[in-house]
Amino acid sequence: MKKLIHLKILIIGLRGLGVEIAKNIILVGPNHVSIFDPEIVKINDLGANFYISIDDIKNLKRRDEACL
Repeated sequence: MKKLIHLKILIIGLRGLGVEIAKNIILVGPNHVSIFDPEIVKINDLGANFYISIDDIKNLKRRDEACL
């Protein structure tokens, strides 16, 4: 845990598993977390990513932008 607090972490991919990993890592409290997923949000993402809303689909947001 002491080592994790000083880490800088990059998470690539925010589908179901990626967003769950990002949430769990952020809750531990590392120094810095960056996320990257350039894919445009689709209707299928609503079932796997709890940060995405229907408005994100309408506005054609990227997954990483919608999760912020």
